[in-house]
Amino acid sequence: MSERNDFNREYIEALVPDKMRLAMYVNQAKGLERTMAEFAEDCGMVSASTFSRIVNCKITKPLAVELIQSIVRNAVNPDKIDYEDFMRANGMLPKDEQEHRMKMDEDSRKESEDRKNAERAIRNIIADELYDRGLMLRFYPRLPLDEVPKSSYGLHQYSSFAVHLQGYEPLYWNFIVNFFGEDSKLDWSNENIITGHIRWLMDDCVHVFLKDVWEPDTLKDIKNTFVFTEEHLFNAFSDMVMKQKFNTHMSVVLVDMGKNKVVTEKILPRHDKKKIKSVFDLEVRNENDDYF
Repeated sequence: MSERNDFNREYIEALVPDKMRLAMYVNQAKGLERTMAEFAEDCGMVSASTFSRIVNCKITKPLAVELIQSIVRNAVNPDKIDYEDFMRANGMLPKDEQEHRMKMDEDSRKESEDRKNAERAIRNIIADELYDRGLMLRFYPRLPLDEVPKSSYGLHQYSSFAVHLQGYEPLYWNFIVNFFGEDSKLDWSNENIITGHIRWLMDDCVHVFLKDVWEPDTLKDIKNTFVFTEEHLFNAFSDMVMKQKFNTHMSVVLVDMGKNKVVTEKILPRHDKKKIKSVFDLEVRNENDDYF
């Protein structure tokens, strides 16, 4: 017997019963030759009126597991009745599957929290680096899209956080953080792992590159910076994009979260050959100096 048709497999209530599917399965199990009364008698657990309520979608709670098992056993073609599908229609999931789902939900919540904490830490590191250079800035939790031109092609602007530096162009500096949570424990010297993540990143940020090609005017007030915390991944991504030329301001930054510092920023080459100096190359101010 397959796991799907194992009556000993433990199920728990997890969903609202699907009344229409339950009615379909009962009718399928009864077949065309038996009356509802005959089927109820064969099952030996409920009356014909109970089955009538099921097939007319009049039930108010899940069916008893024993009843479903009896229906499957006495079906006109038991081999064509999938017990697991029947139980799912009854709003019940295998206990092991539900526990796995709960663990995945918990893992997903943890991954989301880890990412938020990482973005916050990276934002603080970058803020400290800019403040240490005496720069006046304003932070945004996300790029203020209502203040920049909208895409005519429906391309979205990925943003982890943004900065406005007074006296610097373009108007907004948008940061796209690439942090992979538990993935950071992977062997980043493995080329297959790096290639897979680069492909994922390019797919995720394809709209940014398409906007640069198709409608660079929408990015005229934005500098997009891709932030990495893994050196191998930073190098692989940098090597790839540094071979290209862009119409708008773009760069790649490596952040050392252990040392709380920006390691380097690479400015991506432009078609117009415009040279842009990284603000992280500015000299750090002495602690005794006035900021402004």
